[in-house]
Amino acid sequence: MHQITSLTYCRWRAFRAFRGTLFRSTMDRAFASKGTRELSGTRYVSVDQQYEEAVRALNSLQTNAAVLQRVREERGRSSNTNIPETEACLRRVGVTLDDLDKLSVIHIAGTKGKGSTCAFIESILREHGYRTGFYSSPHLVAVRERIRINGQPIQKDSFTQHFWDVYNSLTASKESEGDMPAYFKFLTVLALKVFLREEIDVAVIEVGIGGEYDCTNVIRNPVVCGITTLDLDHTSILGTTFDSIAWHKSGIMKPNIPTFTVDQQPGSSLGVLMARAKEKNSILYLVPPLESYGWGARPLQLGLAGSVQYNNASLALQLSRYWMNFQNKNLMVERPTKEEKEPEIASPFTLNDEEVCGLRSVVWPGRSQMMSCGHLKFFIDGAHTVASMQACIDWFTKASQFSLQPNEKVYRVLLFNSTGDRDPETLLQFLAECNFDLAVFTTNLATMSMSASSDQTNYTISKDQMHLRCERQRKSWIKLVRDLRKQKVVGENCDDIALEKTPVNQNELHNECHGETDFNYSERLPASDVPSIIFPCILDALLWLSCGRCQSLQGEMVTPPAFPPPEELREASHVQILVTGSLHLVGGLLGVIDPGLSCANHTRTLPSKQPSLTDLVRSSYFKSSPLGAP
Repeated sequence: MHQITSLTYCRWRAFRAFRGTLFRSTMDRAFASKGTRELSGTRYVSVDQQYEEAVRALNSLQTNAAVLQRVREERGRSSNTNIPETEACLRRVGVTLDDLDKLSVIHIAGTKGKGSTCAFIESILREHGYRTGFYSSPHLVAVRERIRINGQPIQKDSFTQHFWDVYNSLTASKESEGDMPAYFKFLTVLALKVFLREEIDVAVIEVGIGGEYDCTNVIRNPVVCGITTLDLDHTSILGTTFDSIAWHKSGIMKPNIPTFTVDQQPGSSLGVLMARAKEKNSILYLVPPLESYGWGARPLQLGLAGSVQYNNASLALQLSRYWMNFQNKNLMVERPTKEEKEPEIASPFTLNDEEVCGLRSVVWPGRSQMMSCGHLKFFIDGAHTVASMQACIDWFTKASQFSLQPNEKVYRVLLFNSTGDRDPETLLQFLAECNFDLAVFTTNLATMSMSASSDQTNYTISKDQMHLRCERQRKSWIKLVRDLRKQKVVGENCDDIALEKTPVNQNELHNECHGETDFNYSERLPASDVPSIIFPCILDALLWLSCGRCQSLQGEMVTPPAFPPPEELREASHVQILVTGSLHLVGGLLGVIDPGLSCANHTRTLPSKQPSLTDLVRSSYFKSSPLGAP
């Protein structure tokens, strides 16, 4: 019976794909007759040039700094115009809320791991043969990464066509000069319209910031919602407590639609999620441990490294399985018969081949990722909260030892930048204990020659502000390392005194153990005692770190460095570089060493399936990034 159903479904999909092809070709001719924005007065413009012009226009909408400041000022008020404005923009481009209801949506909010969870879901559903749409943020190298069809960023020509369709509609209907949506809001409108036109089976939507007032919350009828692990982030917008964060994230809950979340939530935030579920007439489920699922004879393997991915994978399994059951059985939410003090725990189940392959073959660059460039070994993780940084360090400590060869001369480098309203010292205090030989601080600029048409151009902060931020982070690093050394010295002195068991003056012992010696430790040592350096862009930093030994890194440093590379760095046979603190830093790095983002390319997984909708990470990716097996 299952085979008959699958065959019928495949035939229906083939018919719909053929119909969609005819529809899109008709629309393409309509767009061609209508014409997109003419560039430079020429009759023929290459796809790359058209794409660059579209990105230049998109970058002109980068008013995020002003928008965020307005949201900060409005935080705590009862009203917010973000969602009504998004609805208005959708109407201006010909999309109604009724149209949105036709999308079958899985909506994901959270602080940590929401992108990874979405990637797991998308991979699982694609393995089952569904046509997937995936909207996420931020992008790493190219803005097209934010809007994916069947796991792949939409092509340049498709992005350009869709972009000008939306941009021209919004421009033609604006009532004032400033009546254009900001960057993220525009991309949200664009993604939703693309998904409708592409006739996808499922749209996996990642929330931008928060949830209650996020642009993506214009979706009023998702199939199921998920909330990943919460942490303190975007505190100037979402509040400075876990309860406030939980309130905003739970804003995606909808009446009669279940919400799944993980059980390891900080503080009393789980109680807030429960209260909000009751308020919004939703049902909240906790996902079981990943190890509790039925794996049969197959090993538990994840395409994303690190134990933090276990919760994300379990959440993805529950959300994707619920979505599939809903399609097949039109499931209704089963409400408990009595008031529960704790959320119900969702039942684990036996995984099928598609789910196992989906978890194993998922690709999500910039998270617990390893890449090589000559003798440089990059450990890449965009951790930017306290909890995610602790998880990053745990992964790096294990992975860096795993990648070593016997008798190798190793030099360990921290490449760091932190953005937004985050406190860099809070993140750096954990990294200070990792015994790096050198700390490198750089802006998130890939190069100093980035143009207005670059996907990574950021108008929300000036180069001077970025450099000043690097200065502050370096000063924090020096202070933290010195304080840590001081604590070790004092601790060793106290231990020596205790072991000698000789009578001592208690006041002298107290002063010694609290660092009140006859010299000022911080002033006694120059900055050179904590090797650290600042670069204006990522390419300059990498050229300096490579010492001319990495042939794939081309170019010359724009700004002369403060000092030449240390002898230990020049002679090291293996240089380990942890890149962390910001996803924007990670994106800039990948833009230099892997501009085509080849580490995220896919191939087939299950040869028995129809050959158009399933993917697998390239074998080269697995060679550089071990699977996240326990």
